[in-house]
Amino acid sequence: MTSQTLKKIRELDVFCLMVFKVIFQTGHANIAAKQLNVSAPKISRCLNMLRATFNDELFYRRQLGLKPTPLAESLFEPICQFCDSVLKIEQSMADKGLEHTRDSLKIAVTPSIMASLSLTYARSNERTNIGRVQFILWDSDSADLIHNGEVDLGVAFDPCDDHVLCSEPVASLSHICIAANEEHDIWLVPDGVTLEEVCKYPFLCLNSKGFNDKLDPLEVFARQSGIEIKNIERVGSRDEWYSNILTMQSLAFLSCSEAAICGSLPGIKVMPLSDSEAARLHGESMAPQYLLIEAPEGYRRYSNDQRSLFIQLIKQLVSKS
Repeated sequence: MTSQTLKKIRELDVFCLMVFKVIFQTGHANIAAKQLNVSAPKISRCLNMLRATFNDELFYRRQLGLKPTPLAESLFEPICQFCDSVLKIEQSMADKGLEHTRDSLKIAVTPSIMASLSLTYARSNERTNIGRVQFILWDSDSADLIHNGEVDLGVAFDPCDDHVLCSEPVASLSHICIAANEEHDIWLVPDGVTLEEVCKYPFLCLNSKGFNDKLDPLEVFARQSGIEIKNIERVGSRDEWYSNILTMQSLAFLSCSEAAICGSLPGIKVMPLSDSEAARLHGESMAPQYLLIEAPEGYRRYSNDQRSLFIQLIKQLVSKS
C-alpha cells in the first residue's frame, strides 16, 4: 500500500466509515440514509469518497441490493471495530454532557438580519428565559454544523435539502428598504424611487445563501422587464457592504429590520421602498421566507419553551419592519 493511499485513509472522516458499515450490513444505500438520518446524496458522496480512497468499487449492484467486493469483505471487521470504539467515545461524551450541558445557544443567522436580531435579543425582556445566545453568520457549512450538533439551530432562507433537518417558516421578508450614500443622485428623484431608477446605478448584493446567492430578485426583475442593470457587485459581509456603499456609489436593498442600524452609519441614507415597488420586485413569487433550521426534536439541546420564545423574537423583529 502506497504512502499516498495511507494518507487518504487517515483523512477519511468517521461518518464515511459508518456509511460503509451500514451499507455492508443492509445492502442498500437508501436504508443507510434513513438509519444515519441524512439525505441520499450525502450517502452517495461518502460512497464515492470511500471508493476513491481504497481504489476499489467496494459494492456493486445486484438484484437484491449492493454486494461487497472481496476488499470490502476484508475491511468490514476492522471498520466495525473502529466504529464501535467511536460510539463508545460518543456515549462517554453524552454521559458527561448530561452533567455539563451547554450554557448558551449557538445560532447561525443569515447576514440580512444578523445585527438587528442580535439587538432585538439584547433588548428583549425574555432574554433570561431564552438563555445566553451566540449568533454566528449562516454560511455553506452551517447545515453540517447543525447536523453534527456543533450549532444548535439557524435562521436562513435555505431549506437544506442535503440533510434531514427540520425547516419551519417563521416570518417573511415582505418589506424592503433602499440604501445609498447620503449624497447619491437617487435621493434627487422627485416622485419616489422605482425599480427602473435603481437599475440605472451600480447595485450591491449582500449574499444570503438560499435567497440571492445565485440570482438576486432585482436581476430577475430586470431580465423579465428587458432592462439592463449598470453593474452588480456581490459581497459577503456587512463591513464590505458599508465600504462599497460609501465608495462605489452603489445602491442596495436591505430588510427594514436592519434599516435603523444601517441608517445610523455615517454617510449612509436609508429609505423604505414603497409597497407597490416591493410587490413588483417579488413579482408573482411569494416573499422570501425566514426559516428556522434545526435538528430533529430528539437531538436538540434546548427546550420547547426556549424555541417558542426565540420564534417570537424573530416575529417581533420582522413585525417592527
